[in-house]
Amino acid sequence: MRLAKQLLLLFSCCVLAASPAPAGMPGALPEDIDTLLRLSGPAEARLRSISFFVAGICAASVAVKLLWNVIAKDSGWLPHLSWSKAVAVVLLWGALFVLVLTMVSGARELLTPGAWKKDGITYTLENEQ
Repeated sequence: MRLAKQLLLLFSCCVLAASPAPAGMPGALPEDIDTLLRLSGPAEARLRSISFFVAGICAASVAVKLLWNVIAKDSGWLPHLSWSKAVAVVLLWGALFVLVLTMVSGARELLTPGAWKKDGITYTLENEQ
């Protein structure tokens, strides 16, 4: 026990006697910090669209949870749905819809090969101009 106290005293003396050490790279701070922290146009648009979809997922999860628990209250065999399970249900159904819509667009191309041409970020029919 005495050795532990001596080591603690030695460590405390070393910490208290230490001088500040410079670290990092020196750099001049910008005068207008608001300009530095402002997002560019595309980054702000991406952040807004991501936050819109996160808000939509949260709203859909609340709706699913409330509707499920109302139905579960009337029926004795349905379990209570928590917030995390409601989010999981909404994300699972969203992924399922993306999969189905991707299959539909793939089937469209398979049924009419060469009929669609890329026009910017979308596709148009080859015959239509």
